[in-house]
Amino acid sequence: MSDKTVRVLFTGGGSGGPTIPLLALAQEIRGLKKNSEFLFLGSKFGPERKMVEQAEIPFSTIPSGKLRRYWNWRNFIDPLYILGGGITGLIYLLRFRPQVIVSAGSFVSVPVAYAAWLLRIPHVIMQMDLRSGLANRLMAPVSSALVFYFDSTASQFPSISLKRKIGPVVRQEIYSASAKRANERFGLHPERPLILITGGGQGAVGLNQAIFPLLKHWLVDFQVVHLTGTKWNNSLEQESSAFSHPDYHQIETIHEGMGDLLSRSEIVLTRAGMGILGELAVLQKDTVLIPLPGTHQEDNALIIKKYKAAEIVSQVDLASTGLEWWNSFLEKRVPGEMGKRLHEILQDGGTNDFAQLVFEITDER
Repeated sequence: MSDKTVRVLFTGGGSGGPTIPLLALAQEIRGLKKNSEFLFLGSKFGPERKMVEQAEIPFSTIPSGKLRRYWNWRNFIDPLYILGGGITGLIYLLRFRPQVIVSAGSFVSVPVAYAAWLLRIPHVIMQMDLRSGLANRLMAPVSSALVFYFDSTASQFPSISLKRKIGPVVRQEIYSASAKRANERFGLHPERPLILITGGGQGAVGLNQAIFPLLKHWLVDFQVVHLTGTKWNNSLEQESSAFSHPDYHQIETIHEGMGDLLSRSEIVLTRAGMGILGELAVLQKDTVLIPLPGTHQEDNALIIKKYKAAEIVSQVDLASTGLEWWNSFLEKRVPGEMGKRLHEILQDGGTNDFAQLVFEITDER
């Protein structure tokens, strides 16, 4: 590895799922190479700005549009935003002059990838999900390298020659997580087992509705931390406000201590994004996946279930027959078994492997 400064530009956002692994990679690069510089280009209204700024990485927004495969009036104006994103991205690339660009999906990345191709700057796609997203497929023809988690994903990118399978890319706080700190920070009973429910930073109204009737049953044997997200409907918010129990902890979002909370949990109920699944694999946590219906998350959940590394329940079944499902799940569950299998199929070391690939690319420039 050379001693010259490494300049990496990250693009993505719109949600925390693709943002957190990019920040974990930046953290790893910064730890291995002190003379590193970063810039993050994200969306104007997504949650990534706060996350990136907390990581002390410069953040700028660029216009972004979306290619929809259904009718929407914005289909007429979004091409203008995409063009604007390309022009703005080109300006940032000329100013920052990165040696490599790393994207983890999101339509905000697409015009930047093509601007990078015009300037002959290497572009790396991070494809965590089993099924490739449209944004990553659009970037593939102008991308130099691909990192991925599942073997079958590589064949979806035939135009990319440099491909690297890696383990989960996770933040350092996951490796240094402390259950004791979680008890202190969130006011948890130190001896009662914990169920953690999370549907993402912006929330999951359908998921929240499905689990509310089950809370009184879970709280017999467990304490519960429920990360509701910021999006609610009025009736659900009223129902939530009326529910009170000393072992039920309702939190909208967590900006610090998520790793500690995951470490403290006995069972985690979550969507099936690969960002949080990678963290749960590192911590070897028993997990119940409730994939977002009709999305790539269903593919992720099915391949994890194939290896008996997590349980799956649909949002519909959870809402209609949740108690019957829960009693059957508890009866069959061997504590810790699914978490060990999850760790076996998503092994440690991905963050460092990704950083080494970045160094390989920058050393050639």
